Amino acid sequence: MRWTTFVIVAAALLTLQTAVAPFFQVFGARPDWLFVGVVYFALYARARDAVIAAWVIGFCADLMTIERMGLVSFSYALSALCVTSVREYVFRYRALTQFTMTFCTCMLVQTAWMLYRRLMFSSTQSIWMDWLMGALLVSMYTGLWAPLLHKLLLKFSRLLGIARPRYSHAGLHALETPDV
Repeated sequence: MRWTTFVIVAAALLTLQTAVAPFFQVFGARPDWLFVGVVYFALYARARDAVIAAWVIGFCADLMTIERMGLVSFSYALSALCVTSVREYVFRYRALTQFTMTFCTCMLVQTAWMLYRRLMFSSTQSIWMDWLMGALLVSMYTGLWAPLLHKLLLKFSRLLGIARPRYSHAGLHALETPDV
C-alpha cells in the first residue's frame, strides 16, 4: 500500500466525519464513515496493511474523542482483522457484501462500546433501548453508506497501491473488472 496516498484518504475521511457527518444525523445516529474506510481497507488491502491502516484511523479517531486512548484504535484494528479473515470467502465488489461486512462488524463494535459504557457509567435507559438506539441504528446507517463510499474509494485503489483480485482460478473472467 502507498502510505502517502493513505494519509490523504484518511485525512479526507476524518474531515468528512467531523465536518459533514453531523449534517447526516438521523434519529440521533451519525454514520461512521471512518469505520467504512476501515472495512474498505480490510476488504481490499493486504491483511497486514489493513490492520495497520485500521489502527491508524482508529488512533486518529481516538484523538478526537473523550474516550480512553486506545479504545477506538483497538476495536478498529480488531474489526479489520475479523474482516480480513473472511474476505476470501465473499465477493468483495458486491454492494451486499460491503453492506453486510460493515453492518456486522460495526454491530459488534457498537455493542462492545455500549457494554463498556454501561459498565463504566450508569445509565437511566434500559439496556435494550440503549442497544436499539445506539448499536443497531448506527450500524444499520453506517452499513447503508458502505456501498456508496466503497464505490468512491475503489476509484483510488490504484493510487493506494491496492491490487484488484482476480477470479480466474474459479473461471469467472467477467469479474476481473468490477462494475461497482
